[in-house]
Amino acid sequence: MIDEITLNNGEKVRIKPKISIKALRVFQDKGLLPESLLQAFVGADKEPKKMEPYLINSTWIAYLNANPDTKMSQDDFEDKLDLDFEQSGKILTEMISGSAKADARFANGFKRSTKKGNGKDRKRKHRK
Repeated sequence: MIDEITLNNGEKVRIKPKISIKALRVFQDKGLLPESLLQAFVGADKEPKKMEPYLINSTWIAYLNANPDTKMSQDDFEDKLDLDFEQSGKILTEMISGSAKADARFANGFKRSTKKGNGKDRKRKHRK
C-alpha cells in the first residue's frame, strides 16, 4: 500500500488511498469522484476521457483523506505534483479495491465479470 508520496519540491507527504463509504459520498458530492464508480470503471476502456479526471484527482483525494486539516489548496497541491498516471492508477486502484493490484487485469476482470452475455456465450442444451 502506498502511504507516502514525494512532491516535486522534495517534500514527502502522507496519503491514505483507502477511503470510507462516508468519505466516498463526500468526494462524490464535491465532484472529485464519479457518482457511480462501477459505471465509470466498466466503461473506462471505451471512453478513457471520462475516467481521466478521477484518475488525476485520486492523489489529491488520498492526500485529503490522510490530511483532513490541511491548509494546502488543490491548486497548490497539484502545482507541487508531477503528472504520473502510473502512481495515480495505483492510488485509485487501492482506493476502490484495497488489495487488488494496480493494473489493467483488475479493470478487465471486473468488466468481464459484469458483462451481460448476448445468448451466444451460453452453452446450448442438447435437444432430444
